[in-house]
Amino acid sequence: MRERLFSAVLVSAIALISVGFSAVEAKTVRIGGTQAPPTLGNPFSAVGPPASLTWASMFDGLTMLGSDGSVRPGLAVSWENVEPRKWVFHLRPGVKYQNGTDFDADDVVAVIDYLKSDDGARWLTAGEMRIIESVRAVDPMTVEVTTVEPDAILPKRLNIVMIVEPGAWKELGPDGFGLAPVGTGPFILKDWGRTSGRVVMEAFPGSWRPSRDVTRLELVNIMDTAARSQALMADQIDLAIGLNPEDGELLDGQGFHAQYEPNAVVMSIAFRTVRPDDAPLKDVRVRQALNYAVDKEGIVAAILANTTRVASQGATPETFGYNPDLKPYPYDPEKAKKLLAEAGYPNGFSIKIEALTNLGMSDTTVYQKMAQDLDKVGVKVELRANTFAGWLRNYMSGDWGDADAFSLTWNSTPFQDVIRPIEYFSCLKTAKFFCDEELVPLIVASNQEMDSGKREKMLQEIMARLHDLAPALWLVDFNQLLVVSDRLENVHTRSNGIAFENIKFRE
Repeated sequence: MRERLFSAVLVSAIALISVGFSAVEAKTVRIGGTQAPPTLGNPFSAVGPPASLTWASMFDGLTMLGSDGSVRPGLAVSWENVEPRKWVFHLRPGVKYQNGTDFDADDVVAVIDYLKSDDGARWLTAGEMRIIESVRAVDPMTVEVTTVEPDAILPKRLNIVMIVEPGAWKELGPDGFGLAPVGTGPFILKDWGRTSGRVVMEAFPGSWRPSRDVTRLELVNIMDTAARSQALMADQIDLAIGLNPEDGELLDGQGFHAQYEPNAVVMSIAFRTVRPDDAPLKDVRVRQALNYAVDKEGIVAAILANTTRVASQGATPETFGYNPDLKPYPYDPEKAKKLLAEAGYPNGFSIKIEALTNLGMSDTTVYQKMAQDLDKVGVKVELRANTFAGWLRNYMSGDWGDADAFSLTWNSTPFQDVIRPIEYFSCLKTAKFFCDEELVPLIVASNQEMDSGKREKMLQEIMARLHDLAPALWLVDFNQLLVVSDRLENVHTRSNGIAFENIKFRE
């Protein structure tokens, strides 16, 4: 029924496209996605999409990551590890901020020093940079970074540190800067769309990586995935992010093309075990039981149209450190019941799960199916929706109230390296929710190993141990579906979002 209705709307909407196009500026790209970042233009409060979708257009880091995980020049053109704990970064000359100020080494020092300050420590990016001990300007175009201990992936880590214009940051403060951000990126903010729900950015011709063709970006706040599809069909947007697979199938070839972009993300439910009570999830048998209880192959086939795969671990095959020897927990409800009985829960128990939804991959339906499967083995689930701002506040503080578990992706995208989710599913996270002390020395050792081959094997061993510890209910690899108007070409993602500056209009 849904497909017949959708198809009928599709035919009508496509007929209107030629009418609506004349009203759209020729070089404007309209993107249908989720809301603006909670802190607007303050780029330190989150890491990765959806927030970085906006920030990556305004700001730059010292490095950039390709979709293949390679580290590429950003505001730094080269770097070397001169001593075990010292890195030297050579900066890109001639870069200007959107307010006309010149970029130099003092700016890098100012940003990192701020993130290491008491005020800066509250932001998520600061937590990712705890490895840095100090930073100093060697000369206007050279920065020396000293780490607390040897760090094999510092150039990868630094891609998430967006360099803000220090003068504007100091004058306006985090909140004021959020309203009027100043960076070096290819687009400059014009309107946060607080009343219109439409973030507007215009091309900054003075950027070192200027937009090839697009002169204006409009990020339209459309929280519901079905509404994004309808907006695309009605020519209200040109590109939709995070649609459900069935929508992509119906739209593909009808004036649009659907494309799945590589995404080093695994959808999961994180288990809270760092808590004062004797919660069932503290028992590894219970955590394993929940992994056996969910029919993930059924989810991939029936809900996700076989567009992805069941997760075997908290990493995708494209990610550095992925362990190819690990297999997904098979669907085995009888084994789940047996493990629950051994753990002292023959009749099951109740669990509260907070979840972020409407991010794509039919996530709402996936979570509902998960809850149904858990119910079949006696685990009663209360699913509670949360906003991104509320979820982020809980994640940063570690205060989840009475929630036993919460949706959390194993997101290797910012570094294209499994160490990032490994670290936040560990005792090393500031507001930790899962902690196995035996893993800590292994994590530290992997960070210090400069030999790439040896380090990969160390990470694979950690992933094998985590597979048995089951700190999460792993569901599926989270692919990024983009549905794009045929008027656009060269639309591709990178670790922090979409490379809007590379989009071109078809002749």
